[in-house]
Amino acid sequence: MSKIKKSYPLQYTGNIIIFIICLIIFFPVALILAIKNLRVLKGKKYQSLSYRGSYGWLIFWTILFFPIAIILLLINGLDVVEWKA
Repeated sequence: MSKIKKSYPLQYTGNIIIFIICLIIFFPVALILAIKNLRVLKGKKYQSLSYRGSYGWLIFWTILFFPIAIILLLINGLDVVEWKA
């Protein structure tokens, strides 16, 4: 018998417990974690967003003052990365 490989439309590669806690306590940090760790299935490939800057500074400014984090995202930009399913 051959093994069947399942592919789900969403895949979260980070720590799901921290993500859920951030969703409940402080939603903007959960958004940053989702950008960093969420993969979406399109066709036969997963696509994710990759931030070009430092995630440490991005999370710091998200906690301290969220609009600065948005400015950092706009200045440094995001890349779309493809992964095999």
